[in-house]
Amino acid sequence: MNNTLKKTEERICLNEKQESGFFLEVKRLPSATEWTDTVQGTEVMIILDGSIYISFDFTLNKELHADDMILLAPGTHIKAESPNGGSILVLQIRENFRLCSCFSLNQLKAVTVEDEGKPALLTVKPVLQTYIQGLLPHLQGSLLCGEYMKLKAEEFLLLLRAYYTKEELAAFFYPILHESSSFTEFILQNYRKVKKVNEFAQLYACSLSNFDKKFKKAFGISAYKWMKGKKMELIYHEINTTNKPFGQIAEEQGFLSLSQFTDFCKKNLGDSPGKIRRGISQSMNGEIDG
Repeated sequence: MNNTLKKTEERICLNEKQESGFFLEVKRLPSATEWTDTVQGTEVMIILDGSIYISFDFTLNKELHADDMILLAPGTHIKAESPNGGSILVLQIRENFRLCSCFSLNQLKAVTVEDEGKPALLTVKPVLQTYIQGLLPHLQGSLLCGEYMKLKAEEFLLLLRAYYTKEELAAFFYPILHESSSFTEFILQNYRKVKKVNEFAQLYACSLSNFDKKFKKAFGISAYKWMKGKKMELIYHEINTTNKPFGQIAEEQGFLSLSQFTDFCKKNLGDSPGKIRRGISQSMNGEIDG
C-alpha cells in the first residue's frame, strides 16, 4: 500500500525525518547474505522473522529469533548473517531521549544490573507485537514523514516504560547509561577517528587535563581506560569477523609492529591473534559468546 504524498512532499518529509533524530525502517536479509555496518546513533533492532546471527564487540554469532530485541550503542561495528533469510525492524533513536515525559535514562542508573558484559536483549511482549503490526504497513508503504516517525518512536519508548520492569530496562539500556550531553554525543560519534587520548583532546579543542576531567565526569572512568576497552572490542571483532591480515589490523589500530600488536592481544585478549581467529583460545569464551 503506497501513500499519496507527491514527490516534492516526500522530499520534505525525508528532511523532517532526518532532523527529527528518529528513524524507523525494515531491513531484509536474503538467505546466506552478510550485512556489515557501523552504528551511527543508538539503534534498537527487533527481529521480525527468521533467525539472525550477529557479531559485535566481544559478542560472536549471537543467534536472534523472531521477537528478540537488541540495543546497539553508537559507534558499534556489527556483522549480521541470516542462513535462511530474515527481516529486522530498526529504530534509530536520537540523543538525550526520554522513556516518557517524567522518566529519563538517568533514573535507571540507580538500578542494579547483573551480567553487565552480556548483550542488551529483551523479548517483544504482546503489547509491542500489536504496536509493530500497526506500524509495518505504513513503513512498507514508504511513509517517510518525520513527524510520524517521531510519534511512533516516542510511542515505542513509552510502551517500554509501561510494560517492562526497571530492572529489564536498566539491563537493556546499560550500554548507553552515561551522562547524556553534547560532549558524550561527540565522544560516541568520533572515538573511531582517533588512536590516543591526546588526539581526542585536540579534536575537541580542549587541553588534555580538562578533557580527561570532562570525560571521567560523563563516563565514570578515565578516557584512557575507556578507549582501551573500545580498542580491545574492535580488535577482537576485526580478528573474528573479517579476513584482514593481522598486519593490516595492527596498522589500522596504530601499532608500530606486528609483534607489538601480538603482545597487546596476548595481554588483553588472552592469546595471539592467530589462535583467537582459529578459535583455539578458550580464555574469554564465557564472556564473549554471551
